[in-house]
Amino acid sequence: MMELHLLTIAATAGGFLFGYDTGVISGALVFLQDEFHLSSIESELVVSATVLGAIAGAAAGGLANAVYGRRRVILTSALVFTIGSVSLGLAQTKYELIIGRFGVGVGVGLSSMTIPMYIAEVSPADMRGTLVSINTLLVTGGQFFATVFAACMSSYASGWRYMLGMAAIPAVLQFIAFLFLPESPRWLVSKGLSANAELALKLIRSKEENENGNVKKELERIESEVKREIGHTSWRELYQSAPVRKALALGCALQMLQQFCGINTVMYYGVSIIRMAGFSDNHTATWLGAIVAFSNFLFTFVGIYLVDRMGRRPLTLASLLGVIMALFLLGLTFYYAETGSTQVQGLGDCSYISSCFDCAAKSGCGYCLTKQVQKPLCVPGNISGPKQSGVSCVEWAYGVCPEDSKSSVPGTLILIALFVYLACFASGMGSMPWTINAEIYPLSMRTTAISIATSVNWVSNLIVSLTFLSLIEGTTTYITFWIYCVIAILGATYIFYALPETKGVPLEDMDTLFQTKKTYDRVGTADQ
Repeated sequence: MMELHLLTIAATAGGFLFGYDTGVISGALVFLQDEFHLSSIESELVVSATVLGAIAGAAAGGLANAVYGRRRVILTSALVFTIGSVSLGLAQTKYELIIGRFGVGVGVGLSSMTIPMYIAEVSPADMRGTLVSINTLLVTGGQFFATVFAACMSSYASGWRYMLGMAAIPAVLQFIAFLFLPESPRWLVSKGLSANAELALKLIRSKEENENGNVKKELERIESEVKREIGHTSWRELYQSAPVRKALALGCALQMLQQFCGINTVMYYGVSIIRMAGFSDNHTATWLGAIVAFSNFLFTFVGIYLVDRMGRRPLTLASLLGVIMALFLLGLTFYYAETGSTQVQGLGDCSYISSCFDCAAKSGCGYCLTKQVQKPLCVPGNISGPKQSGVSCVEWAYGVCPEDSKSSVPGTLILIALFVYLACFASGMGSMPWTINAEIYPLSMRTTAISIATSVNWVSNLIVSLTFLSLIEGTTTYITFWIYCVIAILGATYIFYALPETKGVPLEDMDTLFQTKKTYDRVGTADQ
C-alpha cells in the first residue's frame, strides 16, 4: 500500500516551489535593483513576469488536465520550473531575468491548479481539507525557507544567483517522485479506465479499506458521478447550470479576494517594505523579512488543524476578520511612521515630496544632506548617488531615511503589524480558497472551473504586484494598505452570504450545496 500522506507530501513539492519563488524574489529584488539598476516599473516587471507565466500556465492547465491527466501535467510543470530556475541563476541581463521568471511562472501556474485538485481527488472525504491544506503549508514553508536562504546569501555579491537557481533542486526531486505516483482515480474513470482506477485506489487506501469493501464502494460512487455528468461537459453547460455557476462565482471571488487582501505585496515586496520602515541595510532587512515570513509558515499549522474540525466557512470568515483588522493596523503604523518622518525639501522630479519617508518610497529619489541647505533635500538619483545638477551631498541615502532609522519604534510597530497580518491570513485565507475550489465543482467541469478560478487568482496577483509600488508612489503607503482593507471588507460581506460549509461532504455530492436558494443555510449540516 502507498501511504497517502507520503503521496501528498510528494505532490505538494509543487506548493513548496510556488512558495519558494514567491518568497525568494522579495529577498533577491533589492540586490537585482542594485546590480541591474532596475526602476520601479522594471522591478514590477521582474516580479510580475512570473505571474504572467502563471496565468498562461493556469489557463492551459484546464485543457491539459482534461486530456492528459493530473500526473502528466505535474511532471510537465516540474520540468518547466527546472529549466526556468536554471536560466534565472545564469541570467546576465534584465531581459533574461524577465524571460526566466516567465518560464518559472508557467510551471507554477500548471502546478497551482493541478496539485490541490489531485490531492482532493485522491483523499478520503474526512481527510480532504487537511491534506489539501498541506499544500498551503508547503507554500508557506517554501516562502519561509526562501527568505532564510536569501538572508544567508545576502552577504555574497552574487548571492541572488543561488537564491533564484536553487529552486531547480526540489523541482527535479518532484519530477522523479511523480514517475512513481498513480494517476487520479477520478480522471481514470472519466476516461473509461475503471480497472486502472481501482488499482490506483488500492494503492492509496489502507489495507482495512481494501478488505472491508470500501474501495469498491468508492469506485462505484465515482462511476455513478461520471455517468451522471455525461453530456454536461461543455462551456455552455458550465454557465447554464445554476449550481455550477454559483460555485464558480464563489470560487473566483475567493481567489480574487485572496490576492486583493494584499498578501503578495507583503511576500513579493516584504524586504522593500521593511526597508521603507527604516531598516536600511539589505542584509538586516532580508533577515527581518525571514522572521516575518515565519509567521506565515507557523500559522498555516493552525489552519491545517482547524479546517476539518472548525470547518471551512467559520475558518474563512474568522481569518478575513483578522486580516481586515491587521490591514487597518498596518496602515495606521505606516501613517505614524510617515507623519513622524524627517521633513525634506523636494527638488526636480521629486519636488512634490515633503517627508523622508515618501522620499525613500519613491523610486528615483534619494535623501541628500548638504552644507549649503540646512533642511535635508529629496533629489533625483539612484543607489550610486544624486543626479540633480548643482547639488553636492555630504550624506546620500537611497531607499532609506537615515534620521528616521535612529528611532526603532515606527519600524518595530510595522514589523509587529506585518506579523499579525500574516498570522491572520495564513490561518484561513491562505489555504481556504484552494481547498474550497478543489471541492465544489462536479467532476465533468472540475478541470475547467478550477482553471478559470486559478487564472482569476493569478490575474488578480498580477494586478496587485504590477500596481503596488506605483500605488504607494501615487498615494502613500498607509493609504495603499487601507485600500486593501476596504476591499477585504467588501469581499468578506459577499463570502458571508455565499459560502456554504463543505466539511465532510463527498465530492460526488458537492453540487447539492449550491442547489438551495440560500447556500449559507447549509452551515453546520454538511457532516450530519
